[in-house]
Amino acid sequence: MAASAAEREEVAKKYDFYELLGVEDAADESVIRKAYRRAALKYHPDKNKSKHAVNIFHALSIANEVLLSDDLRQEYDAKRNAKIRDKKRQEAFDLKRRQGKEDLERRENEASKRQRNLNGGGSTAATAAAAAAGGFSGQTPTRPEGWDSQKEARLHAKIARLQEQSALLKAQRDAKLRSVGKAM
Repeated sequence: MAASAAEREEVAKKYDFYELLGVEDAADESVIRKAYRRAALKYHPDKNKSKHAVNIFHALSIANEVLLSDDLRQEYDAKRNAKIRDKKRQEAFDLKRRQGKEDLERRENEASKRQRNLNGGGSTAATAAAAAAGGFSGQTPTRPEGWDSQKEARLHAKIARLQEQSALLKAQRDAKLRSVGKAM
């Protein structure tokens, strides 16, 4: 009984015919026939009472039919190779995306550390804890000796530049992710 094209397509989506029969993609007709006989005996519904035996047996017969027909095999191989290429391309894309994300996070962390160092090394959590403990109690913190308004202005300008750089890096990251997504 020959399977319809729709049945062959459906089974090909679920199974790799070469893996199902346990043969290499360059296997010749005799190797395919032997592998089919061996697998058919193993999964024949009269000998194997598992729930999936009928489905696997049916898939085996379709795989045998496709791989023994030159035209069907060429068509199947072309689709299978395209699927393999797509999978490899997607894996490469995922790797590039992951590397880009890690690079961006690293640069953002470095910028955040530089900004904390410019702010005197104190973190916002430490500042909040000191305020809660009564360290500031609503008062303006005292400035270190030698601190003047010019130093403060330079510090604020530096903070503004770092914030602009951070925003620019985020925009570049988003643009890069969008362009990589469109390329796929």
